[in-house]
Amino acid sequence: MAILEIDKITMRFGGLVAVKDFSLSLGDEEIVAIIGPNGAGKTTVFNMITGIYQPTEGTITLGGVNMKGKKPNQFALQGISRTFQNIRLFGNVSVIDNLMIAQTANTKYGLFSGFFRTPRFMKEEQRMAEKAYETLKIFHLEDKKDTLAKNLPYGDQRRLEIARALITDPKVLLLDEPCAGMVQSEMDDLQEMIRFVRDTFHISIILIEHHMNFVMSIADRIKVLDFGETIAEGVAAKVQSDPKVIEAYLGGDYNADTQGN
Repeated sequence: MAILEIDKITMRFGGLVAVKDFSLSLGDEEIVAIIGPNGAGKTTVFNMITGIYQPTEGTITLGGVNMKGKKPNQFALQGISRTFQNIRLFGNVSVIDNLMIAQTANTKYGLFSGFFRTPRFMKEEQRMAEKAYETLKIFHLEDKKDTLAKNLPYGDQRRLEIARALITDPKVLLLDEPCAGMVQSEMDDLQEMIRFVRDTFHISIILIEHHMNFVMSIADRIKVLDFGETIAEGVAAKVQSDPKVIEAYLGGDYNADTQGN
């Protein structure tokens, strides 16, 4: 059974159809990319998958549970986690505290225990701190655990944001333009990290990205949106040679570059 099953979701804003009949069946440890020009509906899809928007039509099933009417926190608890195009860290707290805060939804103590710092509270805080530190080690950020998040280099901020998303133990990780603002060497490192994350945490990944060489080399499957509708899908070779995709998004320059490599 697919981890995430999306069946013909549509999102209307008044008379505007932002996304129409979008479907996706996401398998274990699969990387799927959603591409398309600006305004194609990619972020709207992400917002529906995370519960920010409720689809006007269609269904989303996550881990066998119908998510109709569920709120964003319920999507998160069921196993969806995401990053954003514009990094949204807690900039004025430390690196490790960003990971501590991310775990609060899954804490096993209540307000009373927290207020009076009971043994149960202390034990749970210790567990969370250990998990945060181990996660930082995976991303080679442990030596910066006490640094304010806003003072990290850009590439490290991206890694921290992904680490924060993963510490909630998601089944599916959504990456919204993870290459935004990166130079080529950083994108190469990110590509390796995404594969590492998939293999280490055994999760499936959906990403939105505009850098086509990055997408074509990392995605198992690609879905192409244009004006809210899916115009092509499949493996990279199939998508990049589709005339509708070339016309709508990839363009002649990309096609020529690809053939020349």
